[in-house]
Amino acid sequence: MILFKQIELLQRAHKLIDRSHTGIPEIFAGQLGVSERRLYEIINEMKGLGAPIDYSRKAGTYYYTEDFEASISCSFRRLSPKEQQDIEAGNRLFFDFFSTACFVQ
Repeated sequence: MILFKQIELLQRAHKLIDRSHTGIPEIFAGQLGVSERRLYEIINEMKGLGAPIDYSRKAGTYYYTEDFEASISCSFRRLSPKEQQDIEAGNRLFFDFFSTACFVQ
């Protein structure tokens, strides 16, 4: 479930940054329930993914320097019998190819 917690954390961080309502790093970290060090890691990770984040000392908040949207989601659904068959057939074909390619001399 760590993945889901990380997704929720990024969604909350994005929402606060998008509204320019983070407060200073100490407060922002507290809102997210992480240490300041972890907050800086999150911000750097978001920047690495293209988020144009900056910090205003005057306003005491992080903000996006240009319009930015972050869409993070994860969903699960049951596969139809046809999808299950297609996947199983793909695995068999891959296995047959792999067996032939690796063991035929």
